Amino acid sequence: MDDFYELSDDTTDKFFEVFNKKSFPVDVKFQFAGARKQKELIKVQIIPPKYAFVLEKEIFISINEDLVDAFDEESVTILIEQEIDKIYINIETGKIKLVKTDLNTFSSLVNKYGVDAVSRANQVMSLYNEQKKDGKIGEKEGTEFII
Repeated sequence: MDDFYELSDDTTDKFFEVFNKKSFPVDVKFQFAGARKQKELIKVQIIPPKYAFVLEKEIFISINEDLVDAFDEESVTILIEQEIDKIYINIETGKIKLVKTDLNTFSSLVNKYGVDAVSRANQVMSLYNEQKKDGKIGEKEGTEFII
C-alpha cells in the first residue's frame, strides 16, 4: 500500500482544469490516487463494474506527483490531455472505454514530414481499416474508401 497515496488538491485541480475544457456527453466519476512507482506521469484505467458499483466511480486516475513537479507545466498539461483523450463514452449505451492514440510513429518521420502529414497518413489508414471492418469496403475493391 506504500506505492499509492492520496493526491494533493493542486494535482487534482490541474487534472480538472484540463478535463473541464473537454466536452463529455455524460458525467464521469473519477477515483484518484498518487502512484510513487508509476513510470508515466498519468495513467487512466476503467474500473471493473463490480468495483465501480462499490466505489461509485468509473475511471481510476493514477498520477506520479514527483513527475508533475519535475516536468514543465506545458508538458504536464499535454500528458494529462493525452490521457483524457483516450476516454470514449458511447452516448447510446453510456458505456465507457479507452481508445488507443491515433498517432503512433517515429520521431524521425515527424521531423521529416511534419506532424500534420504523418497524422493525416495515420488517420487515412485508420479510416480505411475501420471502414473495411464495417464492411463498407469490399475485399476486391481494396483501395476505395469513403472520406
